[in-house]
Amino acid sequence: MNNSNLNINDVYLKRKCESNLLFFTRYIYKENHRRNFIVAPHLIKICNYLERVVSGEIKRLIINIPPRYGKTELAVKCFIAWSLAKNPQSKFIHLSYSDDLALDNSSQTKEYIESEAFQKFWNMELKKDAQGKKKWFNKEGGGVYATASGGAITGFGAGVAESKEFSGAIIIDDPLKPDDASSEARRNSVNERYNNTI
Repeated sequence: MNNSNLNINDVYLKRKCESNLLFFTRYIYKENHRRNFIVAPHLIKICNYLERVVSGEIKRLIINIPPRYGKTELAVKCFIAWSLAKNPQSKFIHLSYSDDLALDNSSQTKEYIESEAFQKFWNMELKKDAQGKKKWFNKEGGGVYATASGGAITGFGAGVAESKEFSGAIIIDDPLKPDDASSEARRNSVNERYNNTI
């Protein structure tokens, strides 16, 4: 959206959202869920590291925290939406141990992008023929492909090779279901897939 259509407070809010992942997360979460995103010290650290990924300072990042601590909301859903707001050509592959989890995350991210709060500042139109949960793209070519970590991913890419700015990533959220985490064979299988396919 052209900044000339916004009042001075909206211009400030838009710029603050684009420059600060935590601020964007608090904005988009509150506008969509009608309640505050509770900020804890570990979430501030996660945001700082994710911003360093976007700046190019960090190429690979692993976040290990217990379930229900906001990792998926912040590092998957809001991070992808924020990255697309900053660069609409960004391309993401999102993987999880369960197809359902990956599709739910993709769907929520898409809902954030289609929300009035997002569209007010970043008028992003999604392609009519690519609006499913598994795969959706905007008219700038950016978007998400989501599947289980064991699903087919060849033929899809993350990031834009010729871009000089951050343009997407592969985001793996919970590659193993909790019951499989203690299995060396399952861990080795996921690691091998990561190294050889993903």
